[in-house]
Amino acid sequence: MGIRSQNNPIAAYLDVFSNTGTDAVTAAPSDSGTGLSASGGIISDYTVGPAVYRAHIFTSSGELDVTALGSLGNTVDYLVIAGGGGGGHAGGGGGGAGGFRTASDIDVAVAPYAVVVGGGGAGGIGAPNPASHIARDGTVSSVAFSSPISSTGGGGGGKGGNSSGPFLGRPGGSGGGHGMNANNTSAPTGASGQGNNGGVAPSSGSTGAGGGGGASQVGESGSSSPTDNAGNGGNGSASVYAYGPLNPVTYAGGGGGSTNVVGEHGTGGTGGGGDGATGPAAPVASGSSGIDGTGGGGGGAWYNPNNDPGGNGGSGVVVVRYKIGTITAIAKATGGAISFYGGKTIHTFTNSGIFQTLGTWSSPTTITYVLVGGGGGSGGFIHGGAGGAGGYRTGTVPIPGPSSQTVTVGAGGQSADIRGVAGGAGGWSGFGPVKVGSGGGGASHPGAAAGSGQASPAGSDGGSGGGGQNGASAGGGSGPYGNNGGSFGSPPAFGGGGGGGAGDVGANGTSSGGGAGGIGVQVPTIFQDPAVAPSGAAPTPAPQRGGGLGTPGPGGSYYLAGGGGGTTNYPNTSHGAGGSGGGAPGGNNPPTPTTGVQDYILSISGTTNTGGGAGGHDARPADPGPRGGMGGSGIVLIAYDTV
Repeated sequence: MGIRSQNNPIAAYLDVFSNTGTDAVTAAPSDSGTGLSASGGIISDYTVGPAVYRAHIFTSSGELDVTALGSLGNTVDYLVIAGGGGGGHAGGGGGGAGGFRTASDIDVAVAPYAVVVGGGGAGGIGAPNPASHIARDGTVSSVAFSSPISSTGGGGGGKGGNSSGPFLGRPGGSGGGHGMNANNTSAPTGASGQGNNGGVAPSSGSTGAGGGGGASQVGESGSSSPTDNAGNGGNGSASVYAYGPLNPVTYAGGGGGSTNVVGEHGTGGTGGGGDGATGPAAPVASGSSGIDGTGGGGGGAWYNPNNDPGGNGGSGVVVVRYKIGTITAIAKATGGAISFYGGKTIHTFTNSGIFQTLGTWSSPTTITYVLVGGGGGSGGFIHGGAGGAGGYRTGTVPIPGPSSQTVTVGAGGQSADIRGVAGGAGGWSGFGPVKVGSGGGGASHPGAAAGSGQASPAGSDGGSGGGGQNGASAGGGSGPYGNNGGSFGSPPAFGGGGGGGAGDVGANGTSSGGGAGGIGVQVPTIFQDPAVAPSGAAPTPAPQRGGGLGTPGPGGSYYLAGGGGGTTNYPNTSHGAGGSGGGAPGGNNPPTPTTGVQDYILSISGTTNTGGGAGGHDARPADPGPRGGMGGSGIVLIAYDTV
């Protein structure tokens, strides 16, 4: 599913600025006082009438560190969105949206506050292990104020089939939709004050599955009508906290249900919900994933005997905003989250959008860019290789004015939950004519080779290769933008190779352990704003000081992106570390056996907005449905001299 304009803060920003320019960040009255001082997350500064606000936008877990209160009071506003639920398999119901909670005027003190951003649940899939048929719930997002605030993950959508077990959608922040033919009129419930119920499939002849619930609307029920039979996802709710009242963003839309009627499918709710599958053959037989950073539910998969998966739920987001009183800088362009540091104006794109220059733009003006593609997903069980990091590219380019440039942020690659299938490649990222490719997926036993770094449409600009695993070869990197994945070890202990990173190759596996992911690279110093992530922060314990630009690295360094995934070995005794820069460690964690079908191992997904590769995993057939990880989505950064 593409990003709808109502859901896209960048598109909304463009609509406002291209007409009036009234939402540009300008100087506030000199007597307006001083606000809080804090760090963490992605920074977005904007005006609300005469007041100037700062928002900290967390797309991955981290810490809001309040260091001073100022003269404008000690209160903040918050928005906490949990991860969306995955879409169901085989005529599956849409995933429910992550829980939506918001409030204003919350007291804070000078202190660090831990922020947890929930991951989206994996979509159901027809893997040999029946437990993998279960679409996973999204996970909790929270912020640890003195009275902690948490939102519940969206419920997973049901599998098409009949009225028992995995065929029913589950409760959550918003409930997931029932699978087709569920013959059940009891709606999966949404959490009180956070979301709405999922749609039902009321009869055994229902050819359409229910849609997932959204923050402002219940999921539509499926029916046996020959047209319009699959339920749409419920719509989400809007918030002004991230980008201001002229640029509200809609979050927490439910995923659309699927069907077995050609030409029919449920659409995702506004707010990042994924569409249900649109046809019986790949690639449209899979449900669309919810948009990361919105908590949208995943769409249901087509009803057929193949292994097409439901869409993954979108990851959540946490936003904290407060008055800062004054700001002296003026933005010369729109798009993304805008902040000011070191004489530069910085635009941070965590989702695709438009960079639009304004009338004050001097033609041409040279900008500095950083492009990071999406990381690769892990290979299928039993032995799943690690994903390679997305391509990393930086440089300068002159931009004329007035003009607009398309910005593309690559999605993370899908995990492969089927034995003998390699992980999916991530998506490419780009700014205007400048592009970079994505990371390759990890290998899988038996014989599915890891993907090499994938090029963008520009060609010859791929990211890093995925790691090899148990007889399946590693993937290669591409030129200056990525590195090779590591090779697998020798029997009888099959150590998988780590995914390649932007800064180094993935380590080879050995007979006693899995290989570590290749390390990422630090973004240029002009982007290293201490308000985003303190440069001297200790890299452990997680999730301290994260959630902003990049992740920690060796020696207390920060702002790293493009880390490769680590992997494990059979018999699952030693795990390779993820490469600094968002690469995920090897699984299983928690140790085998897992305790139930909801133990989707989120720790082996790459970090959102770093291009990190997914961690590889080792799963025996007796395990109840362990999953591989998804690659981390990419990011685009743009900086230019402030007037």
